[in-house]
Amino acid sequence: MILHIQWLLALFSLFKCCNCFNFQRVGKILNIKRQQNLGATTTTTTIERNTDSKTVTSSSDDDFFDADVGIIGAGPAGLALSHALLNRGYKVKVFERRTSFRPVGAAVFMYPLALNALREVSPILEEKLRSVSTPIRKISLTSIVDETLDVGTDRLDEATEVFGSPFVSVKFWDMLCALREGLPDEIFHFGHEMVEFQHMPDDDGDHDNKGGVLLQFRQTKDGSNDDDEEQSITTKAKVKVLIDAAGIRSKTRQQLVGDKPIPRLRATFAVAPKDGIKKTIGIGANGDRQLSFLVGDGVAVTTASLANGDVWWTQTRYDDDPTAPIPTGNEQSLRDRLKERFEPWPQEIKGLVEATDSKDVIECTIAELPVSFRWGERDVTLLGDSAHAQLPALGLGISTAFSDVSELCKQIDKFGLNRKALRWYEAVRVPQTAFLQLASRMAYFANIYL
Repeated sequence: MILHIQWLLALFSLFKCCNCFNFQRVGKILNIKRQQNLGATTTTTTIERNTDSKTVTSSSDDDFFDADVGIIGAGPAGLALSHALLNRGYKVKVFERRTSFRPVGAAVFMYPLALNALREVSPILEEKLRSVSTPIRKISLTSIVDETLDVGTDRLDEATEVFGSPFVSVKFWDMLCALREGLPDEIFHFGHEMVEFQHMPDDDGDHDNKGGVLLQFRQTKDGSNDDDEEQSITTKAKVKVLIDAAGIRSKTRQQLVGDKPIPRLRATFAVAPKDGIKKTIGIGANGDRQLSFLVGDGVAVTTASLANGDVWWTQTRYDDDPTAPIPTGNEQSLRDRLKERFEPWPQEIKGLVEATDSKDVIECTIAELPVSFRWGERDVTLLGDSAHAQLPALGLGISTAFSDVSELCKQIDKFGLNRKALRWYEAVRVPQTAFLQLASRMAYFANIYL
């Protein structure tokens, strides 16, 4: 854990180098091989490469499709991509497993790259997100078992001048609301859990002429539990292009790649409200726009200031079994577990926990996806955590997702909304994110063993 800040700051520099690296040579080679394979076979090639893929009868009439693009997932990446595609004149439908647009998650930390990438997609969207974010001024690393460990910097306000944007923290729900603003309600289809996709054949045998994708969903009515299968029906939609940004549980990823998330650790996190903090430990509990890492014996706590005076906190105990069932019970049992967990911590940390309503505390398993060099085929591709879910040791999740959106838009602007754009997007982003996934994994193990 002693390397946490060094990883955090150094990785941003490596991230910029990674993004600046020219992968066009790699993409050109991959594209040539694809064209050679496609030219020598018929549409059955897709079925041979992926036995889970299916083919259905299609039509060449554009009215046959429900949308130009079907986006799976109304998270940050899906919302940002929706803005970008609508601004380019494409018809978009967003399918979300949750039955409504409602508060979810706690908070996130973002590198300057996140806002830079979002600015490339839409300067207006970047301004909206920045308006609800907190620029981080200070970052620190301290220990409750080693008083000599006290490192950090209070010069992060200089990040905008150096990197183009600040390091920021933001409440997850505030980010979602900022990114949804301006999107028409009619593009959203809540309560739609992806079941599978089916390729529709090309009309004339030309593989540059996409045949589209048939999507099948388990639809749950608003007001029902998201996982209530008894209250669900099966629905379908036809889109020209499928872009899955559903996250680590992506059904498209499972159908394309066939792998599963790898559970790594158990985490507890929440946002302590300003009023509660004032009662327990006083104003300014987390300093002035500060991101803090506190470490103990196999335990780590992170806190971050939020714009309205709230404080985001997370707790991880590395010896917890991530595959064990998450404890259930009443609020008092959760409160007792938290009290036991935080007993050795300083009062300012215990005060944050005491200031948090038990119903706002989230306990979950943190997992990652294996590195995959296959993100798509034909009219289908992955984006964000669906493609490269990584451990939070370096806090790169949102930053890499927005970079995916930016790169995909560049390729669509260059080639149009077609298979060539999807394959070039993959050729550029796959090697970049593979490196970052592995770096996050290395940082995770470094935090445990160093």
